[in-house]
Amino acid sequence: MKLRLKIVTVGLAAAALAAAGWYWRTPLEAQVAAWRSRAVPKSADVDDHAGHDHAGHDHGDDAHAESGVNEVLISEQARANLGLRLGEVELTDYTRTVVIPGRIIEQPGHSERRITTTLSGIVTKVYTHPGQSVRPGDPVLDLQPTGEVLTNAQSTLLKTLQDLALVNAELKRLAPLVESGSIPARLTIEKEYDRTRLESLKLVQQQELLVRGVSQEQIAEIIARKTLLKEFTLRVPARGETTDGSAGMDPDETVYSVERIDVFPGKLVQPGEELCSLALHLELTIEGQAFERDGSVVTQALQEQWPVTVLFEGDETAGIRREGLKLRYIDNSLDPASRLLRFYIPIRNEVLRDVTAEDGIVYRSWRFKPGQRVRILLPVEKLPERIFLPLDAVVFEGPDAYVYRSNGKLFERVPVVVDQRDPRAVVLKNDGSLFPGDEIAMNQAYQIHLALKQQQGSGVDLHAGHNH
Repeated sequence: MKLRLKIVTVGLAAAALAAAGWYWRTPLEAQVAAWRSRAVPKSADVDDHAGHDHAGHDHGDDAHAESGVNEVLISEQARANLGLRLGEVELTDYTRTVVIPGRIIEQPGHSERRITTTLSGIVTKVYTHPGQSVRPGDPVLDLQPTGEVLTNAQSTLLKTLQDLALVNAELKRLAPLVESGSIPARLTIEKEYDRTRLESLKLVQQQELLVRGVSQEQIAEIIARKTLLKEFTLRVPARGETTDGSAGMDPDETVYSVERIDVFPGKLVQPGEELCSLALHLELTIEGQAFERDGSVVTQALQEQWPVTVLFEGDETAGIRREGLKLRYIDNSLDPASRLLRFYIPIRNEVLRDVTAEDGIVYRSWRFKPGQRVRILLPVEKLPERIFLPLDAVVFEGPDAYVYRSNGKLFERVPVVVDQRDPRAVVLKNDGSLFPGDEIAMNQAYQIHLALKQQQGSGVDLHAGHNH
């Protein structure tokens, strides 16, 4: 009885399992079929784009891969944020150069001027201020002489003036008497001789006062007032003038800058002592410092009188370059310590700004300053049909260099060959990578390059969402 009961129980369990298997059979087979379809690789003959409309898309075999690597989309907003500028490729002749370091120096013997005095005295007033702009004839300081030499020179001139006045008065008295025959004419002839002698003596004494540091205006004041001057004004001399007068003033463009004042009111000064230092920076000199191996390049530039380009450093003159400058001369010896060959290029300075203070004093700033560092581009050879681009238009990555060509809304990375580069420009060889008329990014090329690198890292497909 127990055995029959076990057989019936086993049969019922088997029937239940069979029914459950039949119930779940269709979903399980579907799941297995789906798993197998994912596990089996695609056949080489399968075309993912079968049935797609490819009209208007001529990609070639590797179009998707190439566009994903070499092109990047830059939106209009991104272009505006970058301040992106586009320009067309042009072929021009370029002169290959070598870069020589240099500096700006003053012209020895011409850019500096010292105000001195030829007499001893006490400074009573100083008119100038450090940094002030002054012109020939402007007052520098007042000086009260303490020596006897200048006092005696003035006294001698005054005595001559008095003697001359007496002779003129005597000639005026004798003139009607000679005409009437009352006195012989030889008396007037003698007086005329005395007047001529005194006039000559007056000129000599005036010249002595000029040598002593008295200006023409002050001498005229002595003659007009017939009195000794107790103070003398020393003035800015004209270029090439050896006295402190204002005669022979230069044109208005001659403007000195007060660099140093060595006196103050109450100071006793002696003959020959420097009182004030002025600088004339209207014309300066660029001193090139070439290595001995570059001597032939420097010599050739001087012999041929080739135009030279100079790049100026410093925040205030960032991006400043001057072209068409020429060498003036080369030193005939090398510096024994540094073994440098020095050469010199004249340059005319430029006024950066004039600032007028509340008290009316004018302070002038020059664009080029002594001591400023420069780079001199000496020409070596002329290279025809080159592509000249700003430095910001080329990306350097190891040994490779790239530019980005505009292709609608996309920018295509184009490898190029660099012929020469300097701190502000790049010269490319015309190797067929670019063609005249191609539109490329003239600035912010590195930012576009970063966007392309980011796109490559994220695996962005530029054709995603296209209707093929």
